[in-house]
Amino acid sequence: MAQSDPAAVFELLEKEEIRALIQETAVRLDRENFDGWLELFAAKSEYELTAYSSEIKASMSWWKSTREELGKILDEIPQHIRDAGRRIHLVVPVLVSVAGATASARSQFAILRTDRGGHSGVYAVGCYEDELIKES
Repeated sequence: MAQSDPAAVFELLEKEEIRALIQETAVRLDRENFDGWLELFAAKSEYELTAYSSEIKASMSWWKSTREELGKILDEIPQHIRDAGRRIHLVVPVLVSVAGATASARSQFAILRTDRGGHSGVYAVGCYEDELIKES
């Protein structure tokens, strides 16, 4: 067997760390650990939900907020009436690209929801597009 290229091994390990980070986001959401989920965001980051509109034949921003704004919204969750269903996020990172201290990842996801009666079904599907920076 040929000797491994150290740079290639290092890149592979970095990609695996990114995949593990993405999986950790799903675990924290499943456990409703919103503070922990938010800790995974860089200080000056944004969270955006987009959807394709068949009417206007374009992508549109459904929600966009900074990390700070998102934190305020998550802090208000206990004050709202919430859906009692349990959700499981199945997230599969399909593309990961590393460039120095930055990286990008595209993941496909499905969210399964189980209601109080024990009936489960697909709640949502889509993809995440993440831009990552290495800090600390």
